[in-house]
Amino acid sequence: MFSPVTPGLPVSAHSVLDVVPQLAGQSAAAALRETVEVAQAADDLGYRRFWVAEHHGVRGIGSAAPAVLAAVLAARTDRIRLGSGAVMLANHQPLVIAEEFAALAAAYPSRIDLGVGKAPVAAAPTTAAALGKTDVGWDAFPQRLDELCGFLRDGLPGRAPVGDVRLALAGLPPPVFVLAGSPHEAQVAAVRGLPVFLAHHTTSQTTLAAASAYRDSFQATGPTGKQYLAVTVGLVAADSDEEAVIRLAEYVRIKLRLNAAGSRATTAELMELLAPPLTTRERHKAERLLDDPGHIVGSRATVASELASLAADTGADEIMLVPLAYDGLIRSAILRTAAAGLTRSVRSVARSAPHFVATA
Repeated sequence: MFSPVTPGLPVSAHSVLDVVPQLAGQSAAAALRETVEVAQAADDLGYRRFWVAEHHGVRGIGSAAPAVLAAVLAARTDRIRLGSGAVMLANHQPLVIAEEFAALAAAYPSRIDLGVGKAPVAAAPTTAAALGKTDVGWDAFPQRLDELCGFLRDGLPGRAPVGDVRLALAGLPPPVFVLAGSPHEAQVAAVRGLPVFLAHHTTSQTTLAAASAYRDSFQATGPTGKQYLAVTVGLVAADSDEEAVIRLAEYVRIKLRLNAAGSRATTAELMELLAPPLTTRERHKAERLLDDPGHIVGSRATVASELASLAADTGADEIMLVPLAYDGLIRSAILRTAAAGLTRSVRSVARSAPHFVATA
């Protein structure tokens, strides 16, 4: 038993964002199994939600289908909320997303979230073309967001469908969140009364401005009528500050080399490519992340202190942790270390066999 190092948000006000990392030579099944185990660890530790991002055509990242992954994770966890962080509306028709997440919400009542974002996520033009993406600019995002929310709301009892369009498996809709990387995007959420997650781990330089824009522009027209602001943060937590820095360096080494590898590189070539030591470029990248306020790297005490400072500086209602590691065991260890600094004890709850589909 131990006390928090510094006052701040409890574990239940923290959540997790994952991208289903896949190492060279690792099967898709093994990568997915590791992510399931990380989600189970987050569930047992008392984290609020576990989201998966949407990325296409990025070597080493397996989170291309957030709705499918949320279904897999929901079937193998008990309490934690599952969802997308975020589905990119430029890549999809709003009705399709509404139908997918309405089905998830019907199967797992009160456990599904729908996070949406603006930008298309594709590594190359060829991948974007394969997605069938058209040129959807910024101006189209608010319209698509309104369409999506409209389809979900029209599934509520007593509401008429949108024209002749009927939402399949309509019922109590999942909450919609906007993942914002700029003040303008935060305003889009604010004027609609929607909760916002600020992408602090990728756009830390605009976080405070985006938080101010959200609060200044908020209109109580959304489902709850209340502001809700969360921030994401990249995290490496370990037994000591020194060990955490070593883990960050390992993560940077693998990430940069996977990004630089040719699309036709074989598994054997990738394994050779990923061997240590760090290059000068990789060392400089790790040093930049250490200095970036969107990343927290350190021991249990360091992490607890910096998370508390982040919550105080931004006024966040929730902090979403992005564990920076390709190995599932290390990602789980990062979450355990963080939880140990945020609560008096790390709980371990016996796992039940969750229903795949809710019963009436």
